[in-house]
Amino acid sequence: MIAGEGTMARVTPTDEGGVPASAALAERTRVAMIRLGRQLRRQDPPGPSISWYSALATVAVHGELAIGALAEAERLPSSAATRLADRLEDAGLVERRRHPTDRRGVNLEITPHGREVLDQHRQKGNAWLASRLERLNRSERATLAAALGLLEALVDEDEPDNASPQAIAHPTRRTEAP
Repeated sequence: MIAGEGTMARVTPTDEGGVPASAALAERTRVAMIRLGRQLRRQDPPGPSISWYSALATVAVHGELAIGALAEAERLPSSAATRLADRLEDAGLVERRRHPTDRRGVNLEITPHGREVLDQHRQKGNAWLASRLERLNRSERATLAAALGLLEALVDEDEPDNASPQAIAHPTRRTEAP
């Protein structure tokens, strides 16, 4: 069993029903995510920074994306998103395209080279993580899958684009999902 392997036993405060307290779970989850993030960053090939990869992935997911929408999705000031878009374009990872309905607007679109760079980045990190997950038995993987669903739901509550894909494509025309 992997849980606790190579680590000291952790004592987690629980409530009267034996369920871990939220504050204790928060601390363990935060530390585990920080450590996992650090391990995944070590797998990154040399080259663009994590902020480049994050922005590139955001553009890839949305197809074409306005710089303002990129700023919102990446939680950056618009000037920082513009500088990031400039660097991505200079590296040949994205192209600027005229917005189809707004003559003043410019969208970003991932290039084939950008998609290749992003895919290589994902494949290396995913391969490392998959090799670690292979150590888990079937029941542990099922438990992890359920926990990931909960974590994704917690994160999605705070994401600006969880209402609809149109909210990111046109942030000034935001409509709430019913």
